[in-house]
Amino acid sequence: MYRGIILKQQLKTCANKWFASQAAAAVQESSSPKLSELKNGLKVVTANQGAYGARITLLVKTGSKDDAAPGLTHCIQATSGLTNNKNTAFLTTQLLSALGAEMEVIAGRENIMYTVGCNPNVVKDILVDVLYPVVLGAKFPWWEVRDVVSLMKYQKAIAETDPCYLLMESAHKASFSNSFGSPLLCPDYMMGQHTTEMLVSRHNSTFNLKNMVLAGTGISQDVLIDAGLGLENLSTGKEAEQTTAPKFVSSEVHVEKPSDLVHAALTFPGASLNNKNAVALSVLQHAMGSISSIKRSSGMNHGVVNAAVESATNAVFNTSTFSLNYADTGLFGVHVVAQKNDFAKVMETTAAQCSKIASSGLSDTAIEAAKQRLKAKICMSTENSSQTVEDIAVQAATIGTVATPSKIM
Repeated sequence: MYRGIILKQQLKTCANKWFASQAAAAVQESSSPKLSELKNGLKVVTANQGAYGARITLLVKTGSKDDAAPGLTHCIQATSGLTNNKNTAFLTTQLLSALGAEMEVIAGRENIMYTVGCNPNVVKDILVDVLYPVVLGAKFPWWEVRDVVSLMKYQKAIAETDPCYLLMESAHKASFSNSFGSPLLCPDYMMGQHTTEMLVSRHNSTFNLKNMVLAGTGISQDVLIDAGLGLENLSTGKEAEQTTAPKFVSSEVHVEKPSDLVHAALTFPGASLNNKNAVALSVLQHAMGSISSIKRSSGMNHGVVNAAVESATNAVFNTSTFSLNYADTGLFGVHVVAQKNDFAKVMETTAAQCSKIASSGLSDTAIEAAKQRLKAKICMSTENSSQTVEDIAVQAATIGTVATPSKIM
């Protein structure tokens, strides 16, 4: 009897170990990114397939840098979800509600991303009945283009209350002389000036399957591929033309805004997303000081720039280094914020510290600490499905591959 109990326990232990190993292998298999390219040119990529809840992004490789008229990308974003070749705006809203889904559209300098969060069981219905018609079948009737101006003004008014948005817009305008410095949001003088013909022309030239990436989390690769194959008979048009890489220029841009605080950015040439120095710049970013990955932490004790400014002045201030990576260029810089009376001293000390780092480098201790903070940030970013689906979509669209966090680290 005793020996029988031991045998039963041993069998149970062996079974548990076997099932645990199989589960671990399944988790590793489902979490690793998978990338496929369909015959119609559409790229399909998934990661973290076992996540609770699905997020699907259809990325189009066009943005404000491609605007023939300033603000055209903003107008495309604002008209998303309106009348298309299958649904009216009202029916699109009702379908999303009936399927328990939500949709958001984010327009950037290089990409427009249409993202839907939903239950994994309704992914195919969302793609076929909502997302594909919204992205590929937009009609842009003139009365809807006219009526959407009020939404564009509202979006711009909200964005301009954020000093970080104003600073980044000014930093790009000062750092790039070509269309890469074009505004993300429509200038006031162009509000209401975009026409149906302008929008249709842009849509026909860039919204084709060879210029898109379908990315997802919490859903299997096979499901997305099956849904993507349904677009096989649609016209795929031409792939995006190669443009000249933006060149970094040195200039100043001032924005007058009533405030007790002064925000400024000291910018330098950065690295593109597929540049081997991109990771090195990210380490430098965290060594100089960046936003903390710890919730409710200021990050003031991280980075050599904050330490240098703190030792040189008694001012109330903060500095944060940023590194932005695009397809064929990048922007590296330091965001400085301080009170008016102390700003000159803080900015001078920051610039002097940047020059010192460029000439003398950093200590091994500072570099090692920066590597650990970067690793922590990469690991924490994988916990956010919204961030994950955006990252894999951009990587697939820009460099044609998807790097796992372990490979980056």
